[in-house]
Amino acid sequence: MRKLLLIIIAVVILSSIFLLYYNNSPKIIVSSLAGKINAGAKELIYRVNLFGILPVADAIFKVDEMQNYNGQQVYHLSATANSLKWFAKMFNAHAILDSYVDTDTHDPILFRQKTVIANEKVINKEVYYDQKNGIMTLNNIRRQIPPHTQDPLSLLFNTMHMDFDKIEEIEMNINTNQKNYLAKGIKQSRDISINKKAYKLVFLDVDIKRREKSPYHQSKISIVFCRDKENIPILIKVFASGAFLNAKLIDIR
Repeated sequence: MRKLLLIIIAVVILSSIFLLYYNNSPKIIVSSLAGKINAGAKELIYRVNLFGILPVADAIFKVDEMQNYNGQQVYHLSATANSLKWFAKMFNAHAILDSYVDTDTHDPILFRQKTVIANEKVINKEVYYDQKNGIMTLNNIRRQIPPHTQDPLSLLFNTMHMDFDKIEEIEMNINTNQKNYLAKGIKQSRDISINKKAYKLVFLDVDIKRREKSPYHQSKISIVFCRDKENIPILIKVFASGAFLNAKLIDIR
């Protein structure tokens, strides 16, 4: 009995190590998408893994063509996330995010978020940004913001359009709630070869902290981009509140 238990534990540990490597290997991700990685990306489909091992949700990030919003040209960014069927039996949730981004400045004008938990609890958020006057409005409450304040979708969109040949560090403001946060990161580059074809990767490690320098409410995000016509985020790792999630790119449309 003890021997069987040790075998089971060993199998679980080895399986976890394999899944951790498989879900966090940029080379494996690029290899699985080699036929699509050069295509113009309009929809990016991700598998979200708890602790980098356990698949719990699917997420889709979408960039629409330019639209007219209140007489202003904007990009409409959207993202949806849904619990996988097996995980929904324990925790069923889905989220819808929308961001309307100025086509000239790439700054957000409006950010919306709707989260539904267990088909009962609904959380809605709507944030308006007055970038010119440094004001954001959330639930009719006005707050001061630094120049070029971003939401999560516009921040990702901006990094996708950066020229990392000329940029070594990034520093961006973010706020969708109450406090202003600073996202500060350093990039590293590496080339990989798959079937004799070279792919350029950029690794961006970002620390997110409150601008008031509070020791609490800190998080880390690591993004791996595959560079083509734009920087395609193939792997996103989030470390926050003692938890680790990763989002692995599994399809491009």
